[in-house]
Amino acid sequence: MSTKSGFLYLLINTLVYLHCVRSQAQVSQTAPSLTVSEGETATLHCNYTASDFRSLQWYRQRPNRSPENVMILVSDPMKDSQFSGSLDKGKSSGVFNVSNSQAEDSVTYYCAVEAQCLKAVRGPDRNTEWS
Repeated sequence: MSTKSGFLYLLINTLVYLHCVRSQAQVSQTAPSLTVSEGETATLHCNYTASDFRSLQWYRQRPNRSPENVMILVSDPMKDSQFSGSLDKGKSSGVFNVSNSQAEDSVTYYCAVEAQCLKAVRGPDRNTEWS
């Protein structure tokens, strides 16, 4: 997928998402910036409010590049060689870790929330059902 088509895909999904939830979801990251030494673990926090929560997603964006999804948290903690994350649905918060930080990890990281869309479906008897 080219950079332009990847950006367009993200833009389209964002527009569909925003239309669907109509500002019901809100996300905030606790620190606007974070400084760590090489080799240390960088820990980012995200708080959210969303009706019908589906997932908390973490993205990174390198300079002059499209955002790249690096983790999707639905319920269980996740971990790979560099990233780990956990989700506390009770507190509506998530944590994202970048372990063994290197200079090339100095990029923008941000979180996003996916919420379930409810749409009206009109049946043949003209009754409205929610799906």
